[in-house]
Formats: sequence, structure tokens, C-alpha cells
Amino acid sequence: MRLKNTVHSEQKRFVKNPQFFIIIFLVLVIQVWGTQPADAIKGAVEDGLVAYWSFNKDTVKIKTEAADVLSGLVAEVHGDPELAPASDCKVGECVLLDGDVDRFLVEDSDPPKIDRDWDEITLECWVYINALDDSWNRIISLDDMPANSAVVSLYYDDDDNQHGFFVKVGAQATQAAKDNVLEDIPIEEWLHLVGTYDGSTVHYYVNGKQEKKYAVKGGKIPKGGLFLGIGDRSDGCNCDTIQGYIDEFRIYDRVLSPAEIQKNMDATGLDVSPSADHLSTTWGHIKARRR
Repeated sequence: MRLKNTVHSEQKRFVKNPQFFIIIFLVLVIQVWGTQPADAIKGAVEDGLVAYWSFNKDTVKIKTEAADVLSGLVAEVHGDPELAPASDCKVGECVLLDGDVDRFLVEDSDPPKIDRDWDEITLECWVYINALDDSWNRIISLDDMPANSAVVSLYYDDDDNQHGFFVKVGAQATQAAKDNVLEDIPIEEWLHLVGTYDGSTVHYYVNGKQEKKYAVKGGKIPKGGLFLGIGDRSDGCNCDTIQGYIDEFRIYDRVLSPAEIQKNMDATGLDVSPSADHLSTTWGHIKARRR
């Protein structure tokens, strides 16, 4: 009889102390959270994402092509770039260009994702420049070269000690001497570069910080001869090549906010879920390692 009373007393004590159950619940939550893998993916912004070259080893045939894991666009390999190991890269593997003839030129799709009207655009990538060579160098360039009437490009110009996001639409263009960051691009360190254009205003971010904001009131970038170059201008002139690594290159058809840019700096891939719109994206294409 005494045992029954003791059990009944303990049950009443628990009921009268709901904090006990809250503490147990929190302990269980912490334990479950602690079992999550340390390399769990931190997803990049997907709203407005048009193309994404992760340069992960599963997406690159280094002698022939590199695939955009989102849309299937293909970047043709020119020269002899290297697929760099994850230990040398920012997120998973990346590509190393030698500054001579190495570059990637992108085929468009049907319907086109690149040669189209761009009311707004964001170019974003990680880059590690190994050396400067006293010339104009295009890290990423969407343009209609050699016509040179429509250009958006993340670039640097060691000859004039500057770097920035160059935009040219019709008669309107970046005024390099006042619109660029007037110093050499930092070398031998990873830089997260983002350029945005909304038809009238350009923003340029380096490692999440807005370095430049200026007007280019050219309106939308019209389709017609637009192609994409990675590590050179789009016509593959072998004249604007870079020497260094490129990783995690994305294109958006809208302007990313500062908060979204910060999120992408921390990203290690794309979120994949049963409700995702991009069913072609697979776990094999998504990076889960951060360097």
C-alpha cells in the first residue's frame, strides 16, 4: 500500500511541474540537432536563379565541358584548365585557369536562358586570383562581343589598378575611372564577388560589403548575340583571360539584396527537397563541403 502511495505521489509531482517536461523536450531537441551531419548543406538563394556552375567534380569533364547543375547549360572547355581538388577550393572542387588560353564558353539552351532580355541581373562567384598581368581580365562576362554593345562583367584591370562590375547597355556604360574600385584586385585570397544591375543602378559587392553603387541608366539588357564567357570574354578572344580559381558561379534574373548576398556567401549548395521545382538537381551535383 505504501508503494502505491509513493508512485501516486511521484505522478502528482510531475503533473504539477510542467517545467520538467519542457526541460526533457529541450534535451531531446538538442540531442536530435546534435546528430545532424557537420557538413549539412547550407542552401543558396534559389528565387530568380537562372544558372549555377558549382564546378563540382560530378559536373565537370575537364577536357570537354562543365555543366550548369540547374538548367543543363554546358560550358565548353578551351585550353587546358584543371579541376582543382576540394582542398584548394572554396566549396568542394573548382576550376583553375592558367591566364593563357584557359576559358569556358557557354552554349545557350532552347528556349534561351542567356541570349534573352534582362530587366535585372546578378552575377556572383568566388574567385582566387593567383597573379596579375597588366591587362583587362574578365572573371565572368555576359556580352555580345565583338559588337560590344551589351556587356555585364565581373572583371579587373591590373594595367589601370582597378576592379568592379562593368555594365554597358547602348550608349550607357560604367565610367571606369570613377565607378570601379580604384586599386588592384586582391590576390592569393578567396573573394566573393557580386554585381547587380536593375536597368538603372549598379551595385558591386566584395565579400558581402558594397564597394560601389552608381548609375547606368541604360534600361534592360536586350537579347541578341549575348553569350557567356567564364575566364574570358564570350567570343573567346584569348585576350581577357584570368590566372586563378573560379568556384560557385551563379546567375540570377533579379537583383539580390545584401541579406541574400550574405546568405550566398555562407552557402554550400542548393537545398533539395521533395517540393523543389528543379527536379533535375541531384545530391550528386550539390556540394556539402566548406573550405
